Amino acid sequence: MHDALYFASLLFGESGTMTSECAMLGTPAIQISGLPKGTIGTLTEQQKYDLVYIYEKYSESILDQALDLINDPGTKEKWMSKKEKMLSEKIDITAFMVWFVTNFPESKGIIKENPDFQLKFK
Repeated sequence: MHDALYFASLLFGESGTMTSECAMLGTPAIQISGLPKGTIGTLTEQQKYDLVYIYEKYSESILDQALDLINDPGTKEKWMSKKEKMLSEKIDITAFMVWFVTNFPESKGIIKENPDFQLKFK
């Protein structure tokens, strides 16, 4: 499935999971969701980087946006760049968790005292 999402020109659907996965693969995604904007944590963060578009209901402007994305030959490169920007500003959660668990309970105190310590895992 991830190969299909990666090589797709656009995802147009209702699945929050697929929408989020497209963002992480550098593929534009438009989601029509019954949920109010800003209520889905991961997607809300991905929206800040203009990786996904979420609408509460269908409208003609959604179709226009989809066509614009599909017809722009540079869309995939733009999305890959946006994805890389987002990832460069986030920590490596796996490395952080390995450190945290390996060094527990001291790690709990370190993070509690200095929350910015997590930034060492960028």
